[in-house]
Amino acid sequence: MRGYEISYLTTDLLRDSTYDVAIGRTIAQRHNASFRLVMEMMPKKCVDYFYSSMHALPAHYIPLPDMTELCFLVPKSAPKSLFLVLLDPYDQFSWIVFGLTVIAISLVLFLFGESSRYTNVMMIALEMLMAVLNGPTHRLNGRFERLVVGLFLLMSIVMISGYQSLVISFMSSARYEPQLDTFDAINDTCLFMYDVHLSSMGYKFKNVHKTYEVVESTEIMWDVKWCTMCSCTEAQYIMAHVGNADRYEDMDPFAMRLFDEAGWQQLKHQFKYFRYSNARIQSVTSMYRAAYDSPIHHLLAWYTQAFIEGRLEYFPVLKNTKRKAKEIFEDTVDIISVQQMGVKDLMIAWLLYCVGLVLSVVSFVVEEIVQGMRKIKQILKDRKIRKRNVKKTFLVL
Repeated sequence: MRGYEISYLTTDLLRDSTYDVAIGRTIAQRHNASFRLVMEMMPKKCVDYFYSSMHALPAHYIPLPDMTELCFLVPKSAPKSLFLVLLDPYDQFSWIVFGLTVIAISLVLFLFGESSRYTNVMMIALEMLMAVLNGPTHRLNGRFERLVVGLFLLMSIVMISGYQSLVISFMSSARYEPQLDTFDAINDTCLFMYDVHLSSMGYKFKNVHKTYEVVESTEIMWDVKWCTMCSCTEAQYIMAHVGNADRYEDMDPFAMRLFDEAGWQQLKHQFKYFRYSNARIQSVTSMYRAAYDSPIHHLLAWYTQAFIEGRLEYFPVLKNTKRKAKEIFEDTVDIISVQQMGVKDLMIAWLLYCVGLVLSVVSFVVEEIVQGMRKIKQILKDRKIRKRNVKKTFLVL
């Protein structure tokens, strides 16, 4: 090849390029050429072949023995409201079924009960809810009523026991909204920055923003549910060598060239609000994109196939001992540990206690006022009766 310089470009800067460089240097040594590795997003010279996690234009593609995937950086889920502890033990369908059961039993007792038919349906429903909490408040006369209410109480015992256990479990640990780990959830929730290049390649998301004020701070980005798409090799490298480092000096030397200490501090701050999602898209075979007019595109296909058939991607000289992205993500999943319950965790119990105390006091005051009004009315009524009797006696005399 008379000293021709073979240029290889990789747009995935954090991908292990040992295998790619070995193929290029082998071609250069065997065919009287030189090899140059280009690591630029916008190269100034033409390249013979390059690697990218996205492919759109027509070219000569050569498959590789690994896979390419795209990952998402998404905001972490917000903590759930404290009062949802009272509703989350059962889903909405369970609560709907329970409400319909109370209504159905109230109607049955109103229509066919011996003692319940003399009241209204609302009072019977209230009686059923009180029976769930503390048992029936009055004695039931008929056998039919006792059978229906007994079966309802049997169901309520099981339901209340499970409800109490789940409430205690939910109070013992922090609870969060569902994580964005599916593509549909990400597409429905996330806000992506508009990118002409991605749009031309067919990556069109539901929520798109075209200005940059949403990225002024990490807190604003988390509040608007800002997300971005990246290669999974980038996510693997950052989580393994940047995000998990406790000190700046503990990082990989190559990572230190990518991030200064201020940038590392900012990245650590962002990981308090963001995480890499488990969702993956475009899981396809990795490929080289070789130019049609390159003098080595036929040699590149031949040598790449020879490397694959010889399984040289597994040769220790040709690979770095880096763990795969799947292993990295499994190690960085937050593990829920059992912690002692403190005053803050019992805040919902204190709030309910205070609410119940206030309602009890209000109920007592209202009841005393009603009783007082009745006594006043009775006193006024007695006075009127006395006055009438006095008038009648006076008239008789």
